[in-house]
Amino acid sequence: MKANLETYLRKRAAKTVLFYALLFLLFGCQQEQQYQTISGYTMGTTYHITLESDIELADEVRQKTEKRLQTINQLMSTYIDDSELSIFNKTESMECLPVSKETYDVVKSSVAISNETLGKFDVTIAPLISEWGFDKKQTNDQLPSEKKIESLLKQVGHNKLKLGTNCIAKEIANLAINLSAIAKGYGVDQVAALIELDGIKNYLVEIGGETASKGVNAKGNIWRLAIEAPVEQHRKIQAIFSPKGLGVATSGDYRNYFEKDGVRFSHTIDPTTGKPITHSLVSVTVLHEKTMVADAYATAFMVMGKESTLNFARKYQLAVYLLVKTDSGFEVFYSDQFSQYLENKE
Repeated sequence: MKANLETYLRKRAAKTVLFYALLFLLFGCQQEQQYQTISGYTMGTTYHITLESDIELADEVRQKTEKRLQTINQLMSTYIDDSELSIFNKTESMECLPVSKETYDVVKSSVAISNETLGKFDVTIAPLISEWGFDKKQTNDQLPSEKKIESLLKQVGHNKLKLGTNCIAKEIANLAINLSAIAKGYGVDQVAALIELDGIKNYLVEIGGETASKGVNAKGNIWRLAIEAPVEQHRKIQAIFSPKGLGVATSGDYRNYFEKDGVRFSHTIDPTTGKPITHSLVSVTVLHEKTMVADAYATAFMVMGKESTLNFARKYQLAVYLLVKTDSGFEVFYSDQFSQYLENKE
C-alpha cells in the first residue's frame, strides 16, 4: 500500500465536520485555571486535549500522550517504513505473520465491521484510492477505465485478509492494509484511557475530529460538540449535541471531490464497486462507546447512503445523525438513539 494514502486521509479532515476549534471559542473560552489544554500533531493531523488538571499533571499527560501516540504510529502507520503494518504490507508471504496485540485487535475489529457492513468498510481499499487520484493534488482529469477498476478490485477485499491466533495472513501476495479510517478513533480511546489512569475525571480528547469526553468543561457544563453544516463558502453550525461520555466520529465528502464534464466525483469510494459514491448523503455523525468503532462506522455509512445507514442504525440501535443534499439545500435525518443527545431537534 502506498504511504501517500495518508495524504488523502489528511485531506479527509473534511472528516473533521465536527469543527472543534470553533466550538472551543463558543463554549470553552474563559477557562478556569484548573483546566489545561494540550495540542500536537499525530497521524497526519492534529490532536487537542482539554482536561481538569494543574499545569504539572497536564505536562505529564502531554508526555504520556506523545509517547502513546508514537507507539501506535510505529505499529499502524503506513507513513513509517519500518512500522509493523508497513512490514506486513511489504511482504509477499501468505503465511500467518505474528503481530502485536494492538495491531491484531484493530485489524480484527476492522474485519468484523467489514462483515457487518457487507464490505462497505474495507481497510484494503488503498489501490482504488490511489487510482482515482484522491491521494494526490492533481487528478489530471483522468478517470480509471472499467477494465482498470476490475483489475484493482481483485487486490481489494477484507475476505482476503485472514486472522489466526495472534497473527494475520494474506490470501493474495499484493494485499495491503491501511488502518487510517479506524486508527484515529483507536488513538482517541487509548489517550482517554491513559488520562483516566491519572485519575482525571473531566476531559475532552480529539484527534482529527474524532473525540472522547467525560464529565464537564471548565464552566461546569457537560461537554457540547457541534456538527458542521455542509456548506463550502464558510463554516456554520448545523447542530449542537452532548455526547454524554460516548465516542464521536463524523465523515463528510462535500469538500473533497473533483469534477469532470459536469459530473462530481466524491472522494468516498465504495470498496465493493471500486467507484466513488453517487448518492446524496454528505455527512454522517456516529456515537459509540468506542471511538474506534464510531470512526469505522462513519466511513462505512458514507458509502452505504441514507436508507441503508438508517436501517443499519435501527438494527444495531446506533446513534447516527445524517445530512442529505436535496435540490433546495440539505435535509436532516437521525436515529431514535441520537435524539437524546441533540440540544435542538430539527
